[in-house]
Amino acid sequence: MALQDSQKPLVYPPDAQPPQIPFAKPTQGRYHLVRLIRSNLVLNIFGEHFTVSSDLMYEYVIATIDVKEQKLKLYHDSIQVEEFAYILN
Repeated sequence: MALQDSQKPLVYPPDAQPPQIPFAKPTQGRYHLVRLIRSNLVLNIFGEHFTVSSDLMYEYVIATIDVKEQKLKLYHDSIQVEEFAYILN
């Protein structure tokens, strides 16, 4: 409804070809994900599971993948609470 009311034409990308999947793995940068830790205390990052402290049960965390360091850092309330090896082959 809002789109129709805006009276603006839709704009599509000039390339109609979808990107090739799987994407190339990154070689640099940091990627941030927000996740809720449930009662099983498992952090799920793209299908990989990491067990976390019971202090994080039912809490939202920010998981940062640091490509250069090959680490997964877990933050709660802006404080780093966990760190895991995260090897990108």
